[in-house]
Amino acid sequence: MPPRELIYELHLPAATPSNNAIKGMHFHAYKKLRNGWRASVLAALGGKVPVAAITRSALEIERYCAGSLDWDNAYGGLKPLLDCLVAPSARNPDGLGLIEDDSPRFMPDAPRVLQLPAKRGDGGTVVRIYAVD
Repeated sequence: MPPRELIYELHLPAATPSNNAIKGMHFHAYKKLRNGWRASVLAALGGKVPVAAITRSALEIERYCAGSLDWDNAYGGLKPLLDCLVAPSARNPDGLGLIEDDSPRFMPDAPRVLQLPAKRGDGGTVVRIYAVD
């Protein structure tokens, strides 16, 4: 693994959703979900949007929940969160610009996801974003 430096550690109040929960959502319901994640990330940043995105990044995500998901649901459920982290674009104007993009060109490895136990109702997500050389 290439050398990396921790740039952000975000503590978010909800566990990332399951891919099954989001894949059949109406467009407006999904937009509301994504806006909620955007608001949580912005609050974790203290309301300050980054000046410049991290060009090459690595993500580590801890998902705290009463139950664990199978891996395809865990990774698929990251989409609304990742959409908030990337730089704003014509396709995604709601991005906050913490990372340049979530494609392999800018994020060489898939996010590392850990599913950890929490009491029912006490779930959350911790996101660590690293700059990669």
